[in-house]
Amino acid sequence: MRTLLADDNSEIRAALRLLLAELGESDLVEAADLGEARAAMSAASFDVVLLDWELTGSGDEDTGGERQDEAGAGTDEAVCQSARFVREAKANAPCCRIVALSGRPESRAECLKSGCDAFVSRTDPPDGLVALLADMRPGPAR
Repeated sequence: MRTLLADDNSEIRAALRLLLAELGESDLVEAADLGEARAAMSAASFDVVLLDWELTGSGDEDTGGERQDEAGAGTDEAVCQSARFVREAKANAPCCRIVALSGRPESRAECLKSGCDAFVSRTDPPDGLVALLADMRPGPAR
């Protein structure tokens, strides 16, 4: 399973890299910001993106702090950038599954509304992510 791991925290990337290796997943590309994630998505196709929901660094112009989403609710710039990344990724690679990762469990609804296929809280045990990734593996049903 080709996986893009987009997270600015090198320790979290290292932990997820080890977890994926234990699952036999070695086809992994890492990105430390949204600009790198966009470049990776342009250069290759992925089955799964593990996306830090608060990731920034899109390489786009500064959108200026607090933003309004479509419903008029205030959201911070990082969330706006992540939501924009998800929309772009889904438009260009509709079969790619995007899993939002966040230390804020209250972000679940917002992530799913933005088009993510799944949400995993960093406060949850890793078993949930392991099961989710097993379900996302392409190929015959298990």
